Amino acid sequence: MNHTNYIFKITLIGDGAVGKTSIRNSFMGYGFQQSHLMTLGADFSVIDKQILPNEIWKFQIWDLGGQQIFQQVRARFYNGSMGALLVFDITRKETFLNCSKWLDELYRFNGRGVVPVIVLANKADLRTRKSTRIKDVEKYLQQLNKKTSQSNVKNYLLETSAKTGLNIDLAFEYLGKAIRKRNK
Repeated sequence: MNHTNYIFKITLIGDGAVGKTSIRNSFMGYGFQQSHLMTLGADFSVIDKQILPNEIWKFQIWDLGGQQIFQQVRARFYNGSMGALLVFDITRKETFLNCSKWLDELYRFNGRGVVPVIVLANKADLRTRKSTRIKDVEKYLQQLNKKTSQSNVKNYLLETSAKTGLNIDLAFEYLGKAIRKRNK
């Protein structure tokens, strides 16, 4: 008999139009849609996934609207979040530069302080020479891990593509494992 072994409340955070909803939809098995409506405030999904043999993980996924106009509304949706996928668009450097702002908001409103984060360099299928350099992101992640190590939190980086599915399932698996390790 299969039963849920772990329940994870996670948030998808990052600027508007970086691919958060597409990442969630890919993980949920809905496939990629070329266009969709902007997330208004937050959207919520739940899915059970067998990640490890004999283990079912329930992901409660809160997809937060990235536009500035939703900043006041977002605060309440962070509450209880155990971890986050911090998404930026590699083709828009400003979305990477805003990552620290998103982390501050997550830590301030989740009620748990520092929680595990997987940084997703999304839209890897659109990489050009003008794209955000992964070396810069790796340097950012090293600095972040120095800060969060005091809280026994290690964060990770993955290049993803919601369009092709590159590393989408792996991102959720990494986040689930990081949350489990933190909460042991």
